[in-house]
Amino acid sequence: MAPHPLLALRPDSPVGLVFSGGGARGAYQIGVWKVLREHGLGGDPQVVSGTSSGAINAILIAAGLSPDDMLGFWLDLARDPPVVGNEALFASLARGLRRLLLREPLRPLGRRGRELRLLGKLLRSHRLWDAAGRHAALLAYLVTARFDVLSELLDQVSTTHLFDTRPMRERLCRAIGGETLRSGRVRLAINAMDVQTGRVVRLVNCPPSKRSGASAAHYHYHEAISVDMVLASASIPLLFNPVRVDGALLWDGGLLVNTPLAPAVALGARRIVPVLATAGGRGTPAELDCLGAAVERLVDAFLENAYNVDRKMLLDRNVLARGGADPELRVVELFQAVRPDTSRTFNAGSYLYFEREAMLRMFEAGERAGRLWLERGPLRDERERG
Repeated sequence: MAPHPLLALRPDSPVGLVFSGGGARGAYQIGVWKVLREHGLGGDPQVVSGTSSGAINAILIAAGLSPDDMLGFWLDLARDPPVVGNEALFASLARGLRRLLLREPLRPLGRRGRELRLLGKLLRSHRLWDAAGRHAALLAYLVTARFDVLSELLDQVSTTHLFDTRPMRERLCRAIGGETLRSGRVRLAINAMDVQTGRVVRLVNCPPSKRSGASAAHYHYHEAISVDMVLASASIPLLFNPVRVDGALLWDGGLLVNTPLAPAVALGARRIVPVLATAGGRGTPAELDCLGAAVERLVDAFLENAYNVDRKMLLDRNVLARGGADPELRVVELFQAVRPDTSRTFNAGSYLYFEREAMLRMFEAGERAGRLWLERGPLRDERERG
């Protein structure tokens, strides 16, 4: 089938795909990409920018994998999860508990009076004949009267993560054919966060375009993008270990730049298609009826805010470009994002639910979303008036 006239690949107007982070929802993005490749662009994009799971999909595209091969990579994660628990965490946790228990009888008597008064009040406020009431009372006591215990215990845990990323590293190496991917047809941006400085780290396989308005100082150019860079971008804090790249410890880029539009512009994209893992509130119930819904709403709101900030910056940039304030700036056409619909498939657990059938459902949802997005336009994203 011929490519869509608005998306057809042209040397003078490179297309950039931007993949957000979203954990296991990366399978959804592959479904979208399959439709866009076959019925939208008619081939691989000139520019890809990704964060977290989106960074994984970005390097797989740059490595030349087909959508079906990419889906196979994700389904292999479901078949044989590359997860190794961090035994050091539990060992240090046990040591910390023992130290605290040994020190408990030596605590100053003056503090115990206040704690006992608080405990008495909490016991009167909860249904102690019910297990749930007892647990609630204990939690309230720890938070209000003995938060020092929790704080000290955390300080004594001598590691920072639950799981090790080494098995995932091996899978990525097999998928792209080595530990690094040298520059090729696709300009690639991988986005992470520096653990020490808290700043965004943008890793690119092509120097920023002079006409993009981007400062080269904000980008780390590498002729070859490494698997470690991708792992760093996908290293969710507390779940996975930070990864050292060029002497710096890096974490998941989704904390700061979950939908990295700016790097796509810096690498020369003139038309940008964002592929998000959040529904953006479409069809979201007004009420929160369970803890899972609250967690999902919280995560979605965090990720949506990150996208809205980047989106506004790009649209404001286009206003400056149209006004001729800077003759070097060129307008970048931003299309409305491709998003999943709110459904049971995309609940709070789906971010980390690496199960074959669930991932296949997300992939199929991505195909449906991609087809609907093409049928509706694709629609340009314009700056709101007023």
